[in-house]
Amino acid sequence: MRSLQSKILVLFIFLLLIVQLVSFFSTYQASQKLESTQLNNRITNAISVFKTQINNRRYYLSAFAETAAKDYGLKSVLQEDNKSFLIALNNHRKRINSNLAMAIDAEGTVFAQLVTYKTEGGKEKVKIGSEQGKTFDHKTEFIASENARLVMLDEQIYQLSLAPIKSGSRTIGWIGFGYLIDEALAQDLADLTGVNVAFAIQKEMNYQVVASSSEDNYPIDSQLFERVINKTASNYIYQQYSLGSVEDNTLTALLFQSKIDVLKTVGVEWTRFILLIALTLILSLIGALAIAKVISRPITKLVSQVESITRGNYDGNVQVEGSEELRQLSDEFNHMTKAIVSREETIRFQAFHDPLTHLPNRNALINSLNKRKTEKQDFLVIQACFLGAEQITDTLGYKVGDEVVMEVANRIVKSKVPLSCFHLGNENFVLLLENQPVTPLVKELLKELNIQCQFESISLNLQFVLGVAVSSLQPDLSAVELLQKSNVALQHAKKHKQSFQIYEPQFDTNAMERLFLTNSLKNAIEQSELVLYYQPKLSLDTMTVSHMEALVRWEHPDKGLIPPDAFISIAEKTGQMDALTRWVTNEAINQYVKWRDSGLEINIAINISAENILDKSYPDFVIGLKEKHQLDNNAITLEVTEDAVVADPQKATEILGYLSDHGFKLSIDDYGTGYSSLAQLKQLPVQELKIDRSFVQHLSKDDSDKIIVKSTLELAHNLALSVVAEGIEDETTLLWLKEKGCELAQGYFISKPLPVETLNLWFEEMPYKLKRVVA
Repeated sequence: MRSLQSKILVLFIFLLLIVQLVSFFSTYQASQKLESTQLNNRITNAISVFKTQINNRRYYLSAFAETAAKDYGLKSVLQEDNKSFLIALNNHRKRINSNLAMAIDAEGTVFAQLVTYKTEGGKEKVKIGSEQGKTFDHKTEFIASENARLVMLDEQIYQLSLAPIKSGSRTIGWIGFGYLIDEALAQDLADLTGVNVAFAIQKEMNYQVVASSSEDNYPIDSQLFERVINKTASNYIYQQYSLGSVEDNTLTALLFQSKIDVLKTVGVEWTRFILLIALTLILSLIGALAIAKVISRPITKLVSQVESITRGNYDGNVQVEGSEELRQLSDEFNHMTKAIVSREETIRFQAFHDPLTHLPNRNALINSLNKRKTEKQDFLVIQACFLGAEQITDTLGYKVGDEVVMEVANRIVKSKVPLSCFHLGNENFVLLLENQPVTPLVKELLKELNIQCQFESISLNLQFVLGVAVSSLQPDLSAVELLQKSNVALQHAKKHKQSFQIYEPQFDTNAMERLFLTNSLKNAIEQSELVLYYQPKLSLDTMTVSHMEALVRWEHPDKGLIPPDAFISIAEKTGQMDALTRWVTNEAINQYVKWRDSGLEINIAINISAENILDKSYPDFVIGLKEKHQLDNNAITLEVTEDAVVADPQKATEILGYLSDHGFKLSIDDYGTGYSSLAQLKQLPVQELKIDRSFVQHLSKDDSDKIIVKSTLELAHNLALSVVAEGIEDETTLLWLKEKGCELAQGYFISKPLPVETLNLWFEEMPYKLKRVVA
């Protein structure tokens, strides 16, 4: 027992016994767990399938009822003879093979009802239901619900969904379809779920079974239902699910199955398992004896060397005397040690260096920043990137792009300014320097970095932008936060076209606010958080309010009223401008219709963007609204800026002409601030110029503005265009414009932009006339 061989043998025997006992116990536990899992999985999967099927039926009924309610053919026979309507209703019923189809008029009377029944031969037929001609008692609860509900008709339970039949915006009745809760449904669900299914109405603590699947194996009655529900039937697995209320009673579905049936396929052949264990034990003992004899002598040395390698000591070599196999094993150990050393060096380098430039990467940067913070050093974090990297790659290819990055990296490394350089990928570099005056340092860096490179006969002038974070100015920030602040400063410099920027705390406030608005704008459009304000335009010849400009505002539930300047640019950059303009257009036209119906004739101006006039889908959309609401020509003015036209004059002219041909008045907004030429203006199919407020606000005091406005009026009139002057803030300006023949005036002197409710009150108090519909 003192020999290594004996000890190894005893140890092997002991371990084998332990392993076999653990294996036996684990198998037993696994068997028990498998049974429990099998039971739980069976009923869990069954209830999941059951809920999916029931919910699909609800959704299908609701969706089909809504579709049928919109069917023009069904509506067309609604007022005809009852027989025609019943035929049309039955045709719809057949499409989904429903057991019930019914129609209710606006007073709640069932004027059509079809139900199915089975003949003695088992064939399904349809007949007129007993509720036809009677008042539908469940009308209120159905109308208030969008989903299918349960109802009892003729002692049978139906899953029924109703949808309103509308004539315009008026509801003239309801149409509905329903499925029976019966044995056929129970059997179908039982086939799908693989367990028994039963439906029962719960009255207080008692259950009345109304339908069930096949009862060949398990007769389903109220007593069994109650035993399973009350957990007294321990030989069943079960799950119950409430389907809803029927005449103040709950309809409950019970899914259950005998545990014996479920576990028929689960079990372990214990006799075979024990024999296998015994055979394994005998063979293992024989093998252990053989192995102990072979490895007892050199094993200690091998184990010692392995432990040394585990501790990270790779210097020693393994030399083992004995068999060829053991010598080969020792050689493999030595090769393995060298391979581990090589791989660790490679992994360590790759983990902390950029694969392209071989400069330290982000991981190395974070370590360096943390070290400086720990040592309480004052330092500068400068994030640098060169402009036009994407254009270089897109134009000249990735190979040239990589060469440019390599050239920049070499230039930074060879810089005369003492620094540590890190490459974060692509055109982004980070420089760490000792704390010093920033401005002269940045100038020196830019002088060295703004270089000219030659690639494939193409000269590239690289211009750098720098973002600087000073650790001493932000002492509470972590290393990662300092890096992030330098990036914020870099983005601010890019945005404002500066060569460098030192981080300031207010940058984060602006960035967070903009990020918040960017993420919230889509929901604001979809959830109608937007609202339109209207600013009146005064017809100067009659001093009549005849026009309005629709201006969008954002009524945020937390931040209150947000002006358009804060989110219009976001909409343009995030591709939401089309959705925003469509929302404004739809709301403005609806308001026009309301005013028209109340006797007011007020033209509404809507601002549209370059995106709208370069995409024909928006013109088709607004033309569709005009035809839908039967708007007069020139009832809606579409205002477009000069810049939007300049982007693609040919396309803009085509789209604007298309809108003009369909009766929309077109206006050039902010005229005088853009870049359009007189030649372009002459070609555009517009009817109006809108002089920018910058030329009108100081008109009463500035003779230069008077000359510009007077010339614009004469130019517009010579081109047969009307003129709107915006930004009027005093009566002198208003009267001067009237004298010079300006058609429309807009500004705070007349009225600020107002919401509809306030604007209607202003109509009653304003000193001007209001244009009304001519009878």
